[in-house]
Amino acid sequence: MRAVRDLLGQIKDAAALCEEDRLVRVNQAFRRLFGLHNPSPSLSELLAPVPEEIGRFEARRIHPLEPPLLLEGVLLPWRGKRRLLLLWERSSLEHQEKLDLMTRLAGEIAHELNNPLGGILLYGNLLKEDLPEESPLHQYIDKIIKLATRGRIIAKTILSLAHPEEGPRETLDLNVLLREMYDLVAEYRVLRQVEPVWELSPEPVLCRGIRSQIERVILNLLINAGEAMEGRGKLFLKTGKRDREVYFEIRDTGPGVPPSLRTRIFEPFFTTKKHGKGTGLGLSISYSIVTRHGGRIELEEARPRGAIFRVHLPALEYENEGTGSPHR
Repeated sequence: MRAVRDLLGQIKDAAALCEEDRLVRVNQAFRRLFGLHNPSPSLSELLAPVPEEIGRFEARRIHPLEPPLLLEGVLLPWRGKRRLLLLWERSSLEHQEKLDLMTRLAGEIAHELNNPLGGILLYGNLLKEDLPEESPLHQYIDKIIKLATRGRIIAKTILSLAHPEEGPRETLDLNVLLREMYDLVAEYRVLRQVEPVWELSPEPVLCRGIRSQIERVILNLLINAGEAMEGRGKLFLKTGKRDREVYFEIRDTGPGVPPSLRTRIFEPFFTTKKHGKGTGLGLSISYSIVTRHGGRIELEEARPRGAIFRVHLPALEYENEGTGSPHR
């Protein structure tokens, strides 16, 4: 419990460890937000609605009622039935500060989950090897292994958000990468019946970057576009160069992103997909990767419908400007 107390004490924003509706431990910022004195009431006495699912949520403060206060927050898995709850006033933190806070905490939690999941996989496979081939228990062991593997994949995804894998930077041609990544997922269920429209620059579009990370950004945006169109529509893929930057853009003909959500679309755990269809991490990871490469992602409304995600990166000859000799 001391480790939990120390963790909560390091968080500047309102934070609480809860078990269903019961508050197990809260930090001082949480007490200030709700004007609490010992003993702490239940969570349902403080805000509504009470979050039930892991991920992002919005709520209103109901204690005290005045002044009226809208809250944003995230509910993260902890141990057993316990959850870590983080809260802040809407728009009280800048976007990057939110990203930094949640990615750090998500990384710590994913690290804690990764080791026991590895143990479950190890002992599950050992048990499977020792079972007679005709044992009916194989179906249960296979389910344990499958679910533990999925858990490790999710944990690894969260860890990559907080502690991204590094690698050598190399010269990349966005024309080539875009075609390679599209070919890789062209038979994916949500892209199989989508019509690609290529608008690639006739000249190489060169930048420097970590190949696996830029590939991941492209894959995330391609799959998101296919899911937005529910597997049918046109996908416009474009590259080019503008001023000292190169860019690629992926435009879909789906319903687009409502204006009220555009400022939140890159936040960790925020998703517009149906429950169970996404973790809300794909765009957050892409945002972090592009930022670390000195670039930026833009989201625009497409006409007559759809969304455009445009990724800008420093052009090859300007990649090292200000830190040394530019690449020629």
